[in-house]
Amino acid sequence: MQKVSIRNSNVELLRIISIVLITLHHFSLWGQGERSDLLLKSGKAIDAFKLLIYLPLGDIGVYAFVMITGFYIGGGTQSLDKSRLRAFKIYSQAYFYSLLFLAIGLHYRWPLNNFPNIVDPLMPLNHAPNILMSVMPILFNHYWFITAYILLMLFLPIINKGLGGLNKSEFKYVLTIMIVVCSIFPLLKNNVASESVGLGIVITSYAIGMYIRKFVKLKPILILKALILLLVNLLIIYSVSFYDIVYLKFRYINIFTGFFALMAAVGLFVVFISLKPRYSSSINKLAGHMLAVYLITENIFVIKQLWKFVSFKNIADYKLVNLYGFLSVLLIMLICYAIDLVREKIFVVSKYVFIRFKYYFRGEKYSPTDEKV
Repeated sequence: MQKVSIRNSNVELLRIISIVLITLHHFSLWGQGERSDLLLKSGKAIDAFKLLIYLPLGDIGVYAFVMITGFYIGGGTQSLDKSRLRAFKIYSQAYFYSLLFLAIGLHYRWPLNNFPNIVDPLMPLNHAPNILMSVMPILFNHYWFITAYILLMLFLPIINKGLGGLNKSEFKYVLTIMIVVCSIFPLLKNNVASESVGLGIVITSYAIGMYIRKFVKLKPILILKALILLLVNLLIIYSVSFYDIVYLKFRYINIFTGFFALMAAVGLFVVFISLKPRYSSSINKLAGHMLAVYLITENIFVIKQLWKFVSFKNIADYKLVNLYGFLSVLLIMLICYAIDLVREKIFVVSKYVFIRFKYYFRGEKYSPTDEKV
């Protein structure tokens, strides 16, 4: 069993890289999607494939991100209170950005129905789905990953208790079933256990991280095996993607989700945890704000505004488009990091004010050592 005390900066660097992969995926999806559709219609499928080169990277980043969570907290006992607190912290961040950009969107009169997911005519305010998704982000699945991640946090005490007591062969048995039904079934359009972006695949990724921490002995030779696993699955993913886009003229492919992306993520994850542990306060601090990148860039009001701004439609060289896209993603991440530093300060001040009011209404003297809300 791998003991984790202070955060290994190699693992935290992987957390950052995971968000880079996810954001690059969104650059291809949202920034180059319409342009690639036009290229496909005009018979320029190779060019469309070039513009969508980052598309297969998103779910690899998602799975690796969740594996980190399983690696860190999958081996310990989680109380219900601690689990609810984890979920609340994530939800509070999501809610902060949902309301912030709702206010900004209403102020600047950004479209309220750019993603009209709510089409039931009996639903009140269905003409403004962005408002509903912003006010109730979990209920209306504003961010699929955040919804699934919060549910994961709520299930942690049960998951850790159930899987933590298994021996290696029992854990393998359960994990095999989970991988098959949650990552292979969706590729075959069988969503009985999980969709390709759903709670099932998130729990599976968490369980893999937990298994690796508990049973895998980290050796230098493991890095080579992990690299092979990563590269082989990337080759499969990109080969199928190339076939679908170039020959089938279809960009809504699902090969970059599910089993092969999961195995690529396992390879990537094992590479980083097998490296000699090191500590960098800068990396660890930056990694602690990476969730904000997703919350900001995938906000329903921000998506079209952001990726329209960095779509680079006037550039005909697609290699340059992807290079500029990569650099733009890094810049966007730094801006989101700066924004989240402000959000963090607001939360600290809000907590302080809340505690002071709590003591005031109780008629007690404030104690700065008591920071429990």
